[in-house]
Amino acid sequence: MAKKLTSEKTTGIHPEVLKSLISKCDGMKADMDEARGELGAAVKDAEEVHGINRKAFKLALSLTRMEQDKRDDFLRSLDDYREKLDLNPQPDLFADGEGDEAQRRASQAAKASEDDAAAERNSKALKGGIKQLAH
Repeated sequence: MAKKLTSEKTTGIHPEVLKSLISKCDGMKADMDEARGELGAAVKDAEEVHGINRKAFKLALSLTRMEQDKRDDFLRSLDDYREKLDLNPQPDLFADGEGDEAQRRASQAAKASEDDAAAERNSKALKGGIKQLAH
């Protein structure tokens, strides 16, 4: 009589090794998620404190990681596409300095400093007394 075939598998990964591998992968994924969170927080902080443009920063970060020849090719292509699609930035409306907030504040500070100096001179003159003019 013929012997029944059994479906015992004697090949493949041992169940304990498989469980260990899954556990290790889960731990590494948790570490990666934490690192992504820290990276995102650092970029957000730089965005709020230093005013970086998040998308431009990510592109710049990507460019720094490219090999030189690939980066050069990418930038040449991007410049070509920007030109063909008319995606170059418009001229700055305040290129002459008018409306520049930093410049406006600096001029206000300079004016305030001049006003303070004039007030101090007037105060010293008044403390010295008012003198009658000779007729």
